Amino acid sequence: MKPPHIRTYEPKDTAFLCGVFFDSVRVLGRRDYNEEQVKAWAPSMPDQANFEDRARDGRLVLVAVDESDAPIAYGELESNGHIDHLYCRPEVAGTGIASTLYDRMEQKARELQMTKLFGEASEAARRLFLAKDFTEVKRQEFLLRGVSVHNYLMEKWLSNANGED
Repeated sequence: MKPPHIRTYEPKDTAFLCGVFFDSVRVLGRRDYNEEQVKAWAPSMPDQANFEDRARDGRLVLVAVDESDAPIAYGELESNGHIDHLYCRPEVAGTGIASTLYDRMEQKARELQMTKLFGEASEAARRLFLAKDFTEVKRQEFLLRGVSVHNYLMEKWLSNANGED
């Protein structure tokens, strides 16, 4: 598979990104979480208006698109270095697209002179973040819609904005 084209979010992406999130959680989430946990995480397709509001709140939203410019993965980087979302369509999982998308997010973080990236990672995201030299701070147990779920607080210190560690 050739490297994906990565661009910034456009309003036409909203419905696609809602689908990427929902399908990723409902299909890929089952690899590491049980049915009840997956349904608590994504009980229904996200509301497009809420999704669009998030994309316009100042965060950087990068989108990996296929040859027809349809989103196949996306990531959100907030101005404080928080990686809020990093999801890909189930059919491209394991192809390196999420890794490439993360690399572009880190590049942008360095350009913005951020000193730290962090996020609450699912089991799948934890594996990717560990491969990208994140440190696992702690496992977090919490209730989501009344269901016990876990994730991992992960962080990575960026020593400077020039890409040198």
